[in-house]
Amino acid sequence: MSTVQSNFRPSAAVFMPFYTGVRGGPDVAAMWLVESLCRDYDVTLVTTRHFDLDFFNRFAGTSLTRGQFRVIEAPSLPLPSGSPMAALQGPLFQRFARRCARDFDVPISAMNVLDLGVPAIHFLADLIWLDLQSAVSEPTSAAGRAQSPLRRIYHGLCRRLYAPSGRDPLREDMVVSSSRWMSAALRNAFGIESPVIHPPVPTTPVAVPWEERRPDFVWLGRIAPIKNLEVAIAIVDGIRKAGFDCKLHVVGKADDKKYGAAMKALAERAGGWTVFEGPLYGERKDRFLAGFRYALHTCWEDNFPITLIESIKSGCLSFGPDTFGSAEILNHEALTFPTVEEAVRKIAGTLPDAGRVAALREHLRARGEEFSADIFRRSVLRVAAKFIEQRAECARQV
Repeated sequence: MSTVQSNFRPSAAVFMPFYTGVRGGPDVAAMWLVESLCRDYDVTLVTTRHFDLDFFNRFAGTSLTRGQFRVIEAPSLPLPSGSPMAALQGPLFQRFARRCARDFDVPISAMNVLDLGVPAIHFLADLIWLDLQSAVSEPTSAAGRAQSPLRRIYHGLCRRLYAPSGRDPLREDMVVSSSRWMSAALRNAFGIESPVIHPPVPTTPVAVPWEERRPDFVWLGRIAPIKNLEVAIAIVDGIRKAGFDCKLHVVGKADDKKYGAAMKALAERAGGWTVFEGPLYGERKDRFLAGFRYALHTCWEDNFPITLIESIKSGCLSFGPDTFGSAEILNHEALTFPTVEEAVRKIAGTLPDAGRVAALREHLRARGEEFSADIFRRSVLRVAAKFIEQRAECARQV
């Protein structure tokens, strides 16, 4: 009796819409989800008409080719970014995704919980989505702005268009957190156990001796109100007043043009020591970051700031808020701060102490090694294998 070798590869679908020009950590994670699964699965990316493989490879540091996976583009409205009608995109994508999901062995939502109507894996980027149901039915939006009656009716319509499947994905599916902070929040609020897989932060470290780096600060990220660039300007201003001759270099794109203009005006009033470098990607960004000694992160409510890890992996002595993902990543009291004043006090007290600086840099070097693409890949494959086993066990019990 001969044994027939099976070449069967399970199918996996990664659901990730790319609606706007705002790019961030979820885009990086989605691309690495696809790359991680391609070796062992037949992978399909279910996305929108805005998907640009060359750009996202460059943005995320992946090296995917068009022959490695399939792309299905969901129908979407031809609306510009920020359009008042953009809320319709969500239910349109979800309805399309639900029709596709049943055809795959491993359906995966790459950005928060998506009601796919079948068992699935959901990778959480943040917890904002938990407030969306109330935000569209209350007289104020998620941002706290008063909504007109017409706007409330519109958002109510959008909510109805989601047409819930009747399943509770949050409790019935496998939900993966991007940080221990997020996992603990889900456990405390809902009694849900959520495994933690840190998003990958692929970089190409550039070895630049400490003595050859500029004694300046670099700030990396989207220039948007939530990122609090004004806090970074205030911190560096305080450090300069404490006697340190340093500049602030801002790397990123202004998603909010009005806010971006306000930050440039603020920097001009403070003095000529804030330099706006624009957005940088890939190896060019890695080389640039490696030219600096220090980095600042100033988003208090960031669940898992990938830009902070990028600065750490580049060899920068990095500082950030003592909350959410920043505190988890930095994991050292000397590197975190609750206020501008405390940041200035800690940083100004640390920089002149060469021994302390060396010890903190070694601490950060070890922290940076925990957020690799290889660790992410192995973790994703373990979760996918466990998901398949669980579905098979459920099928046997039916």
